[in-house]
Amino acid sequence: MEYLKLFGGLALLIVSGNFLVNSATDIARRLKISSLVIGLTIVAFGTSAPELLVSAEAALSGHPEIALGNVLGSNIANIGFIAGLTAILLPFFVTKKIIKLDIKVMILFAVLFTFFAYDGEFNRIEGGIVFLLLIAYTILLLWMSKKSNEEAKFEDPRNNLWLNILIFISSLAGLAFGSDFMVDGASTIATNLGVSERVISVTLVAFGTSVPELATSIMAAIRKENDIAIGNVVGSNIFNILFVIGGSALITPIENFDFTAFSFDFYWMIIFTAILALTVIPFERIAKKIKDEKTYSILTRFEGFSMIAAYIVYVILLLN
Repeated sequence: MEYLKLFGGLALLIVSGNFLVNSATDIARRLKISSLVIGLTIVAFGTSAPELLVSAEAALSGHPEIALGNVLGSNIANIGFIAGLTAILLPFFVTKKIIKLDIKVMILFAVLFTFFAYDGEFNRIEGGIVFLLLIAYTILLLWMSKKSNEEAKFEDPRNNLWLNILIFISSLAGLAFGSDFMVDGASTIATNLGVSERVISVTLVAFGTSVPELATSIMAAIRKENDIAIGNVVGSNIFNILFVIGGSALITPIENFDFTAFSFDFYWMIIFTAILALTVIPFERIAKKIKDEKTYSILTRFEGFSMIAAYIVYVILLLN
């Protein structure tokens, strides 16, 4: 029964997350927002919704290890597995703005997240701080988009506005039920098998809530929406910290967890964040091959394989 809850919740998260992203993107098309801003905000919010609901539910039900591990594991999987696999399947270009602003912001917030968690709790004041940072970051993105007069690169909306709103709300309900089932099943299985909730949360639960990001990045790469492909990964990692942890801490403090036990995962999250930053550095030999002035670098198949290899090393060390 617990396995049914776990995998049933996972399936519901995947389906609901997919519908949420599609409806949110369709709504954003009507607002004529650039694809990069959509990837960093609307799509990132949609694909981070499972993490928020899982972490909030875990914190409310007294499982801070799952709440924290879900975000850590998801951020690691977003870079090591999702960006890596997407690059292997379809290498994609990275714009100058992503490298000059958003990846630096992602690194900053990863370090801030580690600093706040060092004392073994994430209280409402800290949650409020990071949530305000989320609002400020989102406003900055919208202001920069308007200032540069970027035009949306998406085709016309497929559905009418009210249908998209209905799908969006229904998807949120599906995510709520799915997260409840998944947390309940994962915590019970961990107890029965003698496996720590930390290990379950940073692997199985984190991967499950990251599936929407995987599907979104791959589909974006196939459609040549490079800004969505990389923006989804970077934006999701930022939203996981500011929106998921901040929102969960505002709902109920995430406390009484052992930072020492999670220090391994925190350090690896920062390592993977640095890996992504290094892989998109515009080396001169690559930059010369790129004619588009807005494009700064490319995520190659070799770099994708390197990310996957690093993720496998992380999982092996984690399980040992």
